[in-house]
Amino acid sequence: MNKKLVGSAVVGAAVLAVVVAQLLGGGDDAPKAAPPPPPPSPVLASTTPPPPQAEENYDFPAEPGSESGGFSITVPVPATWAATHDKDRASYRHGDLLLETDRVPLAQEDPVRGLRATAKAAGHGGTVAEHAQISGYDAAEWDYTDPRGGSPRRVSVVGLGVGDTLITIRFEAPTAEFERNRGVLDAALQVGGAG
Repeated sequence: MNKKLVGSAVVGAAVLAVVVAQLLGGGDDAPKAAPPPPPPSPVLASTTPPPPQAEENYDFPAEPGSESGGFSITVPVPATWAATHDKDRASYRHGDLLLETDRVPLAQEDPVRGLRATAKAAGHGGTVAEHAQISGYDAAEWDYTDPRGGSPRRVSVVGLGVGDTLITIRFEAPTAEFERNRGVLDAALQVGGAG
């Protein structure tokens, strides 16, 4: 009887081993598991990359009697956008987007006061605040919404104080598209040149 018991135990162990192998190993008859899906690609929805760049230059000649030469301030601008120039103002358009640079006299002590005076004269409201220095120049930023024609546009104007001059960099877009295209303004703020 012991031989029957041992034989049954061996057969039972063999059956158990086959079942475990089927469960763990999958066996030839088991359906193959699908490979895991690839990880999702990252989607950057916050900003559209800026277009290829050109430069808008603002020259500052040497002052009479100065030992140093003059200098230029260069503002990166979209090379592929339609451009118009009127004196020191340059406007770059692409659909509903506008990037504009300008050089205006700065009668106030600093860019914050200069932009506040400009904002007050324009009557658009909004906020004017100090901006981090750009290429070593004090700067300010004026943000407002222009309700022009019932289609609101968000506008951001950054002014750099260069001596008695304010170099302005203005970006505007329909409110719903502003943040997605903010990269255009960010690229333009990579100003070059030093005085």
